[in-house]
Amino acid sequence: MKRAILFLFGFLLAVAGYLAVAVFLFKVPPSPPLPAGAALVAPSVLLEPAAFLSAGRGAAVVRKVLNSRLPFTRAVRVSSYSRPPQSYDIQLRAPTTGPVKAGDLLVARFFLRKPLFPRTKARVDFVFEQAGGDYKKSIVLPLEPGPRWRRVDVPFRSAGDYPAGGAQAAFRAGFGPQAVDIGGFELVNYGRAPGRVPLTAFGLYEGREAGAPWRAEAEQRIEKFRKASIAVTVLNPDGTPAPGAAVEIKQLKHAFSFGCAVNSKVLFDKGPEGDKRRYKETFLKLFNSATIENGLKWPFWEGDQKRWADRTAAWLAANGVKLRGHTLIWPGWEHLPVSAGKLRKNQEKLRAAVRRHITEEASYYRGKAADWDVLNEPVGHPEVLALLGQGEAAEWFRLARAADPSARLFVNDYGVLDDFGANSGQQDGYEAFIRSLLDEKAPLDGIGLQSHFKWDLTPPARLLTVLDRFQGLGKPLLATEFDIDITDEELQADYLRDFMTALFSHPAVEGITLWGFWEGVHSEPAPALYRKDWSKKPAAEVLEELLLKKWRTAAGGAADKRGKFGARGFLGSYEVRVSFANGATAAAAFVLPKEGASVTVKPGK
Repeated sequence: MKRAILFLFGFLLAVAGYLAVAVFLFKVPPSPPLPAGAALVAPSVLLEPAAFLSAGRGAAVVRKVLNSRLPFTRAVRVSSYSRPPQSYDIQLRAPTTGPVKAGDLLVARFFLRKPLFPRTKARVDFVFEQAGGDYKKSIVLPLEPGPRWRRVDVPFRSAGDYPAGGAQAAFRAGFGPQAVDIGGFELVNYGRAPGRVPLTAFGLYEGREAGAPWRAEAEQRIEKFRKASIAVTVLNPDGTPAPGAAVEIKQLKHAFSFGCAVNSKVLFDKGPEGDKRRYKETFLKLFNSATIENGLKWPFWEGDQKRWADRTAAWLAANGVKLRGHTLIWPGWEHLPVSAGKLRKNQEKLRAAVRRHITEEASYYRGKAADWDVLNEPVGHPEVLALLGQGEAAEWFRLARAADPSARLFVNDYGVLDDFGANSGQQDGYEAFIRSLLDEKAPLDGIGLQSHFKWDLTPPARLLTVLDRFQGLGKPLLATEFDIDITDEELQADYLRDFMTALFSHPAVEGITLWGFWEGVHSEPAPALYRKDWSKKPAAEVLEELLLKKWRTAAGGAADKRGKFGARGFLGSYEVRVSFANGATAAAAFVLPKEGASVTVKPGK
């Protein structure tokens, strides 16, 4: 009976897929012609049955597309009836037919969709990797196709030198019962092309388009939650109104936390003075919060980086920048100092060592760190908690609170906002862990959501849905480690704009921390916003536009006959300057909270 049901399911998939492809009426753009100097590295068998590999139950069917509106003549459907142990157990793959050099710019071009039947979501990963050996990856791009054919252009750099046949392109489809259609695949090698390649406007995430509905809704929320009214009253020395006085309002600092990871050694270590100066100037121009990259993690705390962390904390304090401590305990063996790792067979000594460290470090920075990531990646790296018991985590928070009562205490983990926002297992585990802390009465003040993206760009509407879920836990939310590790600079810029806009619009989010900004101290060049020579990538242009212009208030005008001037501004700290008709000037500082602010200015005050 079960076999008959599976056969019928497969038959219906095949019939529905054939009809859907044959009568598909949506017009899609053709692939552009190859520019001079580009070569087609064509895995010609990728859309043939010979390319199919299935370690579980599955089927691949190649069909000729009948509708002339489609700009390709061969498409393949990969259907699976169950989820195999590994995603690569069901895949299409083919070796390259030409040589590829390390650093070559490759662009995979193909069409993708999910058939109307079955109605479940579908996922496929595009992979370019070494064929054999350690299967070194150049790219792993998760894609979630929709019901319409869409052309996808994926630029990436080759991670190695490969002769013809030494690398392979693949589509992995072992993600559960689903069906995915792939058409018109080709792989183009642009060589060492330094410039941008012509790509379509299709952006690999829904909501990238200018008229996407989520945008207007986000702007309305920003106006509601991030701004308030400013009422300025201008008076003459005798206390009478001063109509016509020129009023200038300037925002000095945002209440919202726009932060970034800071590299201690580039601040103070040997290196070109010009780079150090530019790094400091750029940081202070853009950010009001900082996370020291490594110096406060336990292994570095016990090493020579403690002195760098001390110098960095002092520099931040001198410049009015809030310090986020990261992290008191990262409970995976590879993230502990060697001395703690040696205690894994002695639970009580390990327990005592962790507790002692938390108290020692939090006490040392008492009054200096505004926030602490007390616990980092408890779901992603739970090894120590698995040994000591999950209830131990609540005690760690209590110790941190006792050591520094003024610091806000956070838990932090990954896989919640990234991975298309579809990693339900990680989201469920993180929510359950947070609820367990709250049940144990742990002094938890906020929830950190790491935001490391590659090509798994979560649509803005989905980001907001996930944020709504964690808002239900009743604690402030922070995006703690935001970066976008992709080689398409225009796509990177657009997603930075959309990610930050979506989060800035959400009332539960109190801050966004980028994980670095300059290529000169990034482990990889792609996520950086400024190149080694300090030229700006498009994403840097977007960041500066948001933080220095669009989301920063500057207003001015003349006081009315009652000496009044009003404006709306982003929450934060301000100064107001007034020029009177007789040439006198006056100024005042004020803070704009959610409730709004009223400030009176007159000469001598």
